[in-house]
Amino acid sequence: MPAPAQCLIFAFTLAISPVFSQETKPAPAAPAATPAPAPETAPSKDAPKNEADKEKAPVPQKTGDAATLGLPNQTKTGTLPANNTTISELAAQAFGRKDWDTARKYYEQMLREDPLNALTHANLGAVEQQSGRLKEAQALFSRAVAINPDLQQTWVALGLVSYEKGDLYYALHAIGRAIHEDPTDARAHNYLAAVSKKLGWLDAAEAELLRAIELDPKYANAHFNLCIMYLERKPPALELAKRHYEKAVALGAARDELVEEKLKE
Repeated sequence: MPAPAQCLIFAFTLAISPVFSQETKPAPAAPAATPAPAPETAPSKDAPKNEADKEKAPVPQKTGDAATLGLPNQTKTGTLPANNTTISELAAQAFGRKDWDTARKYYEQMLREDPLNALTHANLGAVEQQSGRLKEAQALFSRAVAINPDLQQTWVALGLVSYEKGDLYYALHAIGRAIHEDPTDARAHNYLAAVSKKLGWLDAAEAELLRAIELDPKYANAHFNLCIMYLERKPPALELAKRHYEKAVALGAARDELVEEKLKE
């Protein structure tokens, strides 16, 4: 009886973090917008010029958007309720200890106080995903993006948990929306490649991996996954596969015995 065929596995991290850089604490509020200056009128030809007044005239302040002001784009990341800063920190600490019951308790308390906070739903979803409660996690991530459709990382999380559940078309939709929100997210392109490959869309998967590497040339998982794509071509593109495998290892990816065997064939 022949030995079962061994399958090459994509490097695909499914662990979801509940807090991104500014999610454990509320992002700083944007400064109040400075009223726009009144439109200037052309001075009369007979009006005297007052150079001293010109020098003392205040320079109008730029209002700008969040990026101009050096603040995070809160529509993309969300914020937790300002009055729950201490509870959110306790929840994040519990998550860090992998104390899912305690983290869940704190996030549920926050939702009782502010049931329409999208980021709290997302963070509770991450707790449920880590606990293995995928159905609950998917529902919470879905609720979060229903409240705030601009939460890019929550779309990614929804895509990952849907992939883990086997809901591939839902995963495709969610990760595609994440890329729409931030086309420069190399990891989202890598995740979309994994979903596309699972669906049998091999050309699309290769294209997404190439895009991920274009965006982040030091992204080891994307190089590793592209190596697998080249190895699974018929016939295999061995030189291309070897190039990307060596790059992935140089960037910190773990060596893979099965891949190295295939590269020697």
